[in-house]
This record gives sequence, structure tokens and C-alpha cells, in this order.
Amino acid sequence: MRWVWSIGVLHALLGTALLFLSLHPLRDALDQHALELVRAGSTLETLQGLALMFIARTKTALAAVLIAAGTTVWAAMLYFIAFTGQHPLDLVVPVGGFVMLLGWIVLLLRQAD
Repeated sequence: MRWVWSIGVLHALLGTALLFLSLHPLRDALDQHALELVRAGSTLETLQGLALMFIARTKTALAAVLIAAGTTVWAAMLYFIAFTGQHPLDLVVPVGGFVMLLGWIVLLLRQAD
């Protein structure tokens, strides 16, 4: 499950980088709403990335795929809205969050066995 580890590291790296950027360069470039979207997206993306790094040790591939895919879709759509101001696919954000939550439910059920 090395690929899960790698995806987790990439999510943690991107989330951390955007969170740091939101403290200065992006703070001056974005309006308050967009800045909050970036901060929310980067914080959750970092946490999910760290979680994926731990999940890589559990050998629970389905949970990892769902969490990684949900995180990618959710964060990417938030960043798209924040940086462009456009809302063409607003419904995709909750779908990404739902897929992410499904991954956590799968992990919970898998570990309960």
C-alpha cells in the first residue's frame, strides 16, 4: 500500500503549503470568503493526508481509495471556487465530502472485524 502512503504525503504537502500561503501571500490576494475556503480546504486536506499515511499500514485499500478520492475532489473544488470565484460544480463539493466519509465508515467497519 505504498501508493496510499504517497497520496497521503502529497495531500499533506499540498494542504500544508496552501495553509502557509494563506497566512501572507494569499491573505492579500483573496477576499475573506475565498481565504476561508482555502483555509478550510487546506486544513482538512492536511489532516486527511496524515490519516492516509496511517491507513497505509492497515492494508484497507477500499477505505484508502474512498478517502483519497473524496479528499481530492472536495479540496480541488474548494480551491477552484476560491481561486476563480466561479461556482460551476457546487454540487461536487458535498459529493467529495460524502465519498470521504464513506471511506471512514469502511475503515470503521473493517477494523471492527
